[in-house]
Amino acid sequence: MIVGVATIEIFLPDSQSLKDKRQALKKIVEKTRMKFNISIADISQNNLWQRAKIGFSLVGVNRDHLDIAIDNVCNYIESLYIGKIINTKSEIIILGNEI
Repeated sequence: MIVGVATIEIFLPDSQSLKDKRQALKKIVEKTRMKFNISIADISQNNLWQRAKIGFSLVGVNRDHLDIAIDNVCNYIESLYIGKIINTKSEIIILGNEI
């Protein structure tokens, strides 16, 4: 089994309060979860209004497939035009003797 894990830092220019931030993140998380059927959550710095961090994970049997899927999720989040992606980090974890 191969697991892909990624974090995305997002700048939310229209967010003027923590309430605005929560609404924007809820929209991003729900739409992405519905589109890709992945595990995704807000893991943000709660005291910053215009910055957020989202984490998600995928499971698969092929490393190339997971790399493409992670890129597709990042591109989709950017295409929502709710915020601008500042930084992404991803890692592929191989469990067992898969290569």
